[in-house]
Amino acid sequence: MKMAKLLLAVMAAVLLWSPQAMAAEDAPVLAVEGRGSASVAPDQAVLTVGVVSTGSSASQAQAVNAQKIIAITQALKELGVAGSDIKTQSYNFYPNYRNNQRGSGEISNYTAAHALQVNVRNISKLGKIIDTALHSGANEVNSLRFTVSDQCAVQREALQNAIADARKKADIIAGGLGRYIVGIKNVSESTGYIEARTYNANLLAGAKAAAVDTNIEPGNISLDANVHIEYLLNK
Repeated sequence: MKMAKLLLAVMAAVLLWSPQAMAAEDAPVLAVEGRGSASVAPDQAVLTVGVVSTGSSASQAQAVNAQKIIAITQALKELGVAGSDIKTQSYNFYPNYRNNQRGSGEISNYTAAHALQVNVRNISKLGKIIDTALHSGANEVNSLRFTVSDQCAVQREALQNAIADARKKADIIAGGLGRYIVGIKNVSESTGYIEARTYNANLLAGAKAAAVDTNIEPGNISLDANVHIEYLLNK
């Protein structure tokens, strides 16, 4: 066992002091930053719609709000939205106050606010889903975020473009110095996130009064990637 350990130690020392290892260690280093991006059309969306109700009593505000939420949920399910893709995002209930003749505050009415998050798997139905929610009782569209189901593919493309950009720069610089790349010493990367875009809620809410179908143009969403590569040059 001791002999085996001694043999391994000797082999490691030989490798560390081999001409190839020493050449790589002494080779000039060229550090380059590469940048790349990828663009893709979103195929999914996350929609948040809400119902804000007021009533002269707490029970009235709560009951009106609950009825509208039930109606919205049922209508969305009839459109093909799965029940698991509809969930409560927030619920608030509070009294509203006003000043009476004595200058002290008294309860004037009550407000119930219930927001639903809807995961839209079929983006072609997004406009219809928004219209249905608004016509079924929703009076708020809090947010609309576009996403992609396969984010890994977008990240991979952005990184490949960043790597190609780094290599192109390195080849140009090395050529200008009369040298060429013989290896890589170190690589690090920094990839961003697909940024969610929030659609204008006022424009969406206007569809309820306009009696027209809401038309949503998702456009493309992009992802940026950065790489830091240290290339080894010939001596």
